[in-house]
Amino acid sequence: MKGVAATKVPVPYHDKTDLIAATGQDYIPALDWGGRVVPWTAIPGFLETEVPTPTLFPGGQVGLATIVDDWGHHQLEEKVWRVVVTRVAETFADPRERWVFEEMQTRSRGPWGVLESRRAEFLADLEPELSWIDRTLEGREWLLGSPSLADFGVFGGLSPLRLVGEPLPPRLGRLAAWADRVQALRAAGPANGSSGRHPVTST
Repeated sequence: MKGVAATKVPVPYHDKTDLIAATGQDYIPALDWGGRVVPWTAIPGFLETEVPTPTLFPGGQVGLATIVDDWGHHQLEEKVWRVVVTRVAETFADPRERWVFEEMQTRSRGPWGVLESRRAEFLADLEPELSWIDRTLEGREWLLGSPSLADFGVFGGLSPLRLVGEPLPPRLGRLAAWADRVQALRAAGPANGSSGRHPVTST
């Protein structure tokens, strides 16, 4: 959205050697801005300083956007993750990645078969969160009126559903239309006249 040219560097789930060497830490996303490493939690504020237009905080709503973004990552995403975890394993092409993923998830969440058998329960637990987002979108296209960090944080929390092909509930039409708008915005690139002439970065 900010028109920053970026090179995406994939990080294998089972091998973060290159990531650690490049950034000094083992979590993604991480941003390398001309040799300056920015950890994922600091990326929005950093980009807002470096490339202030278009803003991630429309109307100066920094606090509200940050709260919603945090909710998207820590509450919504966790509930989504429980729904999709056994299906995400199928998306790994490398058997080593899949094995490490399943091993780590089993150790932290329990036996694979039990997780799969509880998917309906996990979906039911997720529904109120999805309904909350849908209600928030009544009469508006974006959570804070214009595209913002809030939209991207919530979309990120929901994105594992799209990864495994899990549809959003049909009754939540506003939510589905909003998700399509965020996806289209991401695909469209620079917004609001941003030139795209900014330092090349890597993630």
